[in-house]
Amino acid sequence: MTRRISFLKLTFKLFLTDIKYANYFRRLENHHICKRTFTTGGGIELKRFMPVELAYSSYQETAKETVPGPPIIISHGLLGSKSNWHSISKVLSKTGRQVIAVDARNHGESPHVVETNYFRMSDDIIHLMDELDISKATLIGHSMGGRTSMLTAILKPERVAGLIVVDVSPRQSPVTGSFPAYLQQMLKIGLQIYDKDKNVSLSTARREAMEKLREVEENVTILEFLVTNLVERNNKIQWRVNLDSLITFYSDLCRFPTIDKSYTGPTLFIAGDASQHVTESDMPVIEKLFPNCQVQFVEGAGHWVHSEKPSIFLKHVKHFLEETLL
Repeated sequence: MTRRISFLKLTFKLFLTDIKYANYFRRLENHHICKRTFTTGGGIELKRFMPVELAYSSYQETAKETVPGPPIIISHGLLGSKSNWHSISKVLSKTGRQVIAVDARNHGESPHVVETNYFRMSDDIIHLMDELDISKATLIGHSMGGRTSMLTAILKPERVAGLIVVDVSPRQSPVTGSFPAYLQQMLKIGLQIYDKDKNVSLSTARREAMEKLREVEENVTILEFLVTNLVERNNKIQWRVNLDSLITFYSDLCRFPTIDKSYTGPTLFIAGDASQHVTESDMPVIEKLFPNCQVQFVEGAGHWVHSEKPSIFLKHVKHFLEETLL
């Protein structure tokens, strides 16, 4: 009996040790390492994935007759950045709410790390909320950011007041589309030109990059979007996205994780009717995972519905926020 009590005490002590070290590693800043491995007193090897410190822009204006609701956190799509949402964020902030546009890991001004998947990116959002002392927020996400926001709402419903998903669905989509070609060509451009010592201006570099990207894409709007990722840092022109990670984990980014939970909070899907990212065939899975949802298709809009039809997009968002009292 005495041995049994001693064993239970030892087990409980090791459990407390695990919690202590887990909390310690969770607080550490991680700009270069995706995970740390350590051994507990009982010889058990644990892996703690650590969130990154996301770069973000915060917008807030005082509205005369509006009671501010929960903060709004906006997540961009693949190869995007928080700057894509500058205009929308400014307008939404006039409602009196704080609006926070973030750069996802391996994008924009956020740190480059090894791993890019929706579970890690969801952890990043919750970590940012913790750092900013935000107990609950309304999430808006486009494409990749929409999937991050959906997963965050499902995994942490107590932290999400409402959800707005922009032109993406939770379907298990195949690895298709143009992005693999974009990523490979961008990597090729970086290796061939901009890693060399070459006296070239950023504007010239972007023009040259656009010409090379024409081999895989002819749409000028998309080309201009892609080359915004070419920036000057440390007196060197380089891609601000972590191409190696995005290429390695692209198949993970194409698929919404299989999950047997749902988010019952108020949810709005906004999609372009000229886009194929949200279709009528997606309705069953959308309604299963988000039973308290509504879907709005914007006529004449494609995948970037928020930039193609900003006034209609904002009308739907504001109405949803007012209707649900978020």
